[in-house]
Amino acid sequence: MNEKYYLFNPFSIKNSSEIELKDMYQKVFDGLLKDCNTMYDYAHNIEVYSNLNYIIGEIIARLTRDIIELKTKIQIDTAINTTNERKNWNKDNGKAPAISYFEALATRMSKDDISKLADKECSLKRFKNSYTATEEKINSLKKKMDAIRFEEFNK
Repeated sequence: MNEKYYLFNPFSIKNSSEIELKDMYQKVFDGLLKDCNTMYDYAHNIEVYSNLNYIIGEIIARLTRDIIELKTKIQIDTAINTTNERKNWNKDNGKAPAISYFEALATRMSKDDISKLADKECSLKRFKNSYTATEEKINSLKKKMDAIRFEEFNK
C-alpha cells in the first residue's frame, strides 16, 4: 500500500510559498483516480481529497492572518488620519465639524486598503467553499464505499 496520509508537516508547510502550495495542490490533484472500480480506488481518492483539504486549509489560515492584519492596519490608519485631520483643521474656518466628518475623511484615505480587504475576504470565501466542497466529496465517496460494502456482503 502506498498511503500518503499526513503528506504535509504542519510545522514546515507554513514556510512554503504560494507557488509551492499551488504546485503541491496540482501534484496531489493529479493523483486522483478517474474511474474508481474498487474499494481501494475509493479509499485512495478519499486520501487525495484529504490532502487537498490540508493544502486548502493552509491557504485559509494565511488569508485569515492577512485579513486580520489588514483590518488592524485600516483601523490604526483611520484613527491616525482622523486625529491628524482634526488637529490640522484650520481654525479660521470656524468651529470644527463633528468627529464623523473627520472619520469619513480618514476612511476615504484608506480606500485602497479597504478594497484589498474586500478582495482578500472574497478569496477566503472561495477557499472556504472549496474546502467544504472537498469535504462533501469525501463524504460522498465514503457513502459509495458503504453502498458497495452493503451490496457485496449483504446480498
